[in-house]
Amino acid sequence: MSNEPTGFEEKRNSLRVDMEAERILLHWINAEGESQEDYGVCIDLARKGILIDYKQAFALGDLIAITFNHNTEKQNTIKGQVCRCCEANPQSFHIALQLL
Repeated sequence: MSNEPTGFEEKRNSLRVDMEAERILLHWINAEGESQEDYGVCIDLARKGILIDYKQAFALGDLIAITFNHNTEKQNTIKGQVCRCCEANPQSFHIALQLL
């Protein structure tokens, strides 16, 4: 008889987010007032903020809705406000958001 656990019992009530370059759906309103959606990558998530990678810059103060596990039973959306945006390389930007 082994002392190894046979299963995993979840003790948290909240959903878990796998943080290995998680693909996320971004939703925002552009400067012309049009609704926009596109996919980005979640780099890091904390209680008060999130760091994402996206192909274009956002302005400080922009509001963005971020959906994890889009179109699945585990779908979860959070909202944040851009507090930092810097170019990571010529094709992507690192965008830090304060969660609201």
